[in-house]
Amino acid sequence: MTQRDDLPAPLVPADIDIAGLSSFLLDIDRLFHSELWALSTGEEFKAAVALWGHAWRQRPAGSLPNDDRLLAAFSGAGGRWKKVKAIALRGFVLCSDNRFYHRVLCEDVLRAAKSKDARRERTAAATRARQAKVDPDQTPPSGGKKTNDVNETVDRNVGRNGQRNEGSDEQRHDVRHERRDETVAITSRSPLHSPIAGHSSTEEEHNPAGACEPVPRAPTAAAPPLAWNCRENFDRVERRCREVLPRDWVQDLVVSPMARLEASGVDLEAEIVPVLLDLVAARRVPIRTWTLLADTVAERVAVQRQGRTAQGLPATPSAPTPPGDMVDLGVSGRWPEPTLRKWIERFRQDAGAWSEAVLGPPPGQLGCRIPSRLLLEAA
Repeated sequence: MTQRDDLPAPLVPADIDIAGLSSFLLDIDRLFHSELWALSTGEEFKAAVALWGHAWRQRPAGSLPNDDRLLAAFSGAGGRWKKVKAIALRGFVLCSDNRFYHRVLCEDVLRAAKSKDARRERTAAATRARQAKVDPDQTPPSGGKKTNDVNETVDRNVGRNGQRNEGSDEQRHDVRHERRDETVAITSRSPLHSPIAGHSSTEEEHNPAGACEPVPRAPTAAAPPLAWNCRENFDRVERRCREVLPRDWVQDLVVSPMARLEASGVDLEAEIVPVLLDLVAARRVPIRTWTLLADTVAERVAVQRQGRTAQGLPATPSAPTPPGDMVDLGVSGRWPEPTLRKWIERFRQDAGAWSEAVLGPPPGQLGCRIPSRLLLEAA
């Protein structure tokens, strides 16, 4: 690529990386007071906006190649490119690397790159702090980043295995030295647990299967709930939301607004996920950022809660029934077990209340699809 000494230097360094950020800020007030807004036709303005979008995705970001054929394709003007070129390229300046740079767009590129680097550093610092709590004397070789094929972190058990083996060897040596003068032979394999009190060792020898019985273990304590702003919780919330969102929705990496919304008391399964499904069905234009998506969900949840309260219902709906607790009746689809229990109880009080068209044959008749365990519970 030829360099031109009489042209300004590129407005964005070549090593700037904003990959993954698919949106830029649009200053409405600045746009409405610009010459482009005052002088452009509809076709010229459309071509200019298309060039902004392509420039944002170029390397370096905020720039375009000095090639009329590519610019005609990028702008969508095609054969009419020469007629719209002068207005569509307003704001772009040709630099010494023979590329056009948009002055305003490059400012946003630098801001986005700085924000991305700061976010990456915060994530790395949080990971290092979490690792320090587990092992204060060991700093993750990866600088706190997640392990992948390129950035490998040493197995945290490498040093510990050696310590365990050394301790075991010392215990075995101690036992060997203490008992070397005794006449009792030490076997290489011992029972998995001690004999039951009151039983002799002879009985255990005649019952070798008894030595293989598992040792009852004390119940383990339940794991503490995750903090709302930890990486594990962010991954959980993002993974659940991504399951119901199309691929072209939400392109940024900051999922904390949605996690904060759940932490404020909005139920993920009962409120957030249903609202996301409604938004996907109702909107033609996808929402690109977690912040805007979380704000939109919060507004809809607030409206739904007001409506439920006005109807005398609890403000927060109950969580949907897990798929494992649904019963397939065949006739009318899958039904939650609590609902079927109510129908069974009503049938026990009044056999005529059973709806065979909805639920199939009633209990006690051939073809009844109600699970026997539910009928036994009611009995």
